[in-house]
Amino acid sequence: MTLDPATLALILGDHLIAWPDAPLEPARGVRFHSADVRPGDAFVALPGAATHGLRYADDALARGAAFVIADRPHPRGVVVDDAGEALLALGRAARAARSGYVIGITGSAGKTTTKNLLAAALDAAASPGNRNTPFALATVLVDAWASGDTGRPLVLELGVDRRGDMATLTALVRPTHGLLTAIAPAHLAGLGDLAGVAEEKADLLRAATTGRYAAEAAFQKLPDDARAGVRRYRVDDAPASSDGDAATARDVAVGRHRVVGERDLLLARLGDHDVRVALPGPGRALAENAMGALLLATELGVDARTAAQRIAGARLEGGRLTHHRWGDLLLIDDSYNANPDALRAALEVLARGPRPHTVVLGSMLELGPASADHHRAAGAALRAAGADLVWTVGHDARRVADEADVARHFDDADAAVAAAAELPAAGTVLVKGSRGIGLEALVRALRAAREEPA
Repeated sequence: MTLDPATLALILGDHLIAWPDAPLEPARGVRFHSADVRPGDAFVALPGAATHGLRYADDALARGAAFVIADRPHPRGVVVDDAGEALLALGRAARAARSGYVIGITGSAGKTTTKNLLAAALDAAASPGNRNTPFALATVLVDAWASGDTGRPLVLELGVDRRGDMATLTALVRPTHGLLTAIAPAHLAGLGDLAGVAEEKADLLRAATTGRYAAEAAFQKLPDDARAGVRRYRVDDAPASSDGDAATARDVAVGRHRVVGERDLLLARLGDHDVRVALPGPGRALAENAMGALLLATELGVDARTAAQRIAGARLEGGRLTHHRWGDLLLIDDSYNANPDALRAALEVLARGPRPHTVVLGSMLELGPASADHHRAAGAALRAAGADLVWTVGHDARRVADEADVARHFDDADAAVAAAAELPAAGTVLVKGSRGIGLEALVRALRAAREEPA
């Protein structure tokens, strides 16, 4: 299936202003970053705060783009009144062509991991990486449409950082099913407080037409009107042994997290069946994400043991509690993102590593007026966890020292990278921070110092 002139004219409608003089080659996908363009894609040149995307049109064409879509003329460009709206129109048309389930996943933590686990369990298509914004998801929908496999389930990650974002996303993807992993202090600069986070995340469940799922802890924080028909799940650390536990399990799918040797397991109870899942990574948070994926997959008809085998082989994204080992040193790379709840999950994994325990903690961004309090609480959590050495990075992270003994503070990631050789060569090093701090550079430096070039 391709974006030929007739299809473009039908989809773009009143957005369309002019065609280029040269004939158009049909496109097989769309991209709005020139570096991501594949041969045969259409390149959508979006206006930006600093520059216009048309500046990168020739680069996109050199990479094999079939043509350009922009609100300004280009010799190989289709001119539209609003390039962003044109891209969303293409995404909506691609979504309308789908007959298979479209499953949206959101949450303050764990949404990318749960997306990957569920896609594996369902043998479904999924949005790659963390493409979770409207424009990014429009490209995913067009790609899925162009593949011709419109009946296959599609699992999408939906990310929000201000009120109204979820409504925009759900209008685009029109989810048949929605799954909520967590409600925690995150993006408070745009959502205000925890109640604001809950209200915004709840819009996914409200929009889901067929099935609604939520982790039990997240369910308890939902507005009352968003709880109707929500299927819940949770993971306990203690065995379910009492009649009360059994009664709860009728309303909430319950699993248990176990560590056997160096392998993490999920022991799940689904109806009358017990299912054992060998998890593809460490931690109770991963076990809970797997529980949600297992529950939804089985309710969509996948055999529980088949789903468990697929989850065990799922590929997880890097920077999310990813383990690297060299002799006596374990590096836990959790540099992709950070919020208070995610930090607690990371410290639980750190506790299992060999001592001494080192934490390099970057600022947790977008926490709004409560940022100082959350960073002080992070310091208290580090103290309670018994961290042997603490480095902090970024302005907000200075507050960690109010509650914890911070050995060194760095203004930015570059300064931390310059001192990387001073980190312990044995024990466990946890690197965690919001993506805007850039601590993935420190992880790269630590790996480069210990790994042979490929």
